[in-house]
Amino acid sequence: MTGRRAVRAADATRYAALARVATETAVAVGEAIVQTDVQIITRKKGRANFATAADHAAEKAVIERLAAHDPSVPVLAEESPKAALRKAERLWVVDPIDGTLNFSRGLPFYCVLIGYVEDGKARAGAVHAPRTGETFVASEGAGATRNGAPIEVSRVTRLPQAFAVASLGFGETKKKTSRFTTLNATCARLRVIGSAGLEIAYLAMGRFDLFVHEALSPWDVAAPALIAREAGAAMLSLKTGKDAAWNERQVVIANPRLAKDAVTLLAKPRM
Repeated sequence: MTGRRAVRAADATRYAALARVATETAVAVGEAIVQTDVQIITRKKGRANFATAADHAAEKAVIERLAAHDPSVPVLAEESPKAALRKAERLWVVDPIDGTLNFSRGLPFYCVLIGYVEDGKARAGAVHAPRTGETFVASEGAGATRNGAPIEVSRVTRLPQAFAVASLGFGETKKKTSRFTTLNATCARLRVIGSAGLEIAYLAMGRFDLFVHEALSPWDVAAPALIAREAGAAMLSLKTGKDAAWNERQVVIANPRLAKDAVTLLAKPRM
């Protein structure tokens, strides 16, 4: 059930090289982000959902760097998304600043996300958080690292002991039988950081035990979910309970036993 898969040596070498490209790009662009460049350029659907000048500048820089590496690989990026690219045989999946609201308010919990997808599976990825000085990297079959050191998911296997991070619907807190209420009543503690990429990366190194999200975009999950899987996590669909696709919107991520129990808990009928 975990994400670790056997990979041919030639493919493993190629994916590792692509992970280095993702890492070098994420670090270079992340470190160049101007922290005061917070004027809102575009507004999106939903509450407090917008892109700043820094988002657009970072996305442009990422695309330019990736195109310089291999112009034949298209880039699916948050601020200029092209839905048809999700089905491309090969593509980069980019969130230039994941956690824009945090960034715009001077909070350090934001990151650059760059994932590489091939044949419908995430194969390489990097998450760089410039304000916290952390870089998470993985390639298929090679494990995951934080700042170069191997990481693995938490071994907590009981939901009442789990430190969970979750992003659920705004109305969930008002419903007695909602997923939010269920998690809050079951787990040891429940948090929201405001950057799905960092939340999943933190889960991959054991800071959190459980991650639950109901509305992910492809650029939120491609890179960090691979990192979590390579760190020993299972990523399951909240809809089916089965292994989730690389761009699944509703997921549970945790070590395999905890993930299975969480899906069972959250799949119960709710009024």
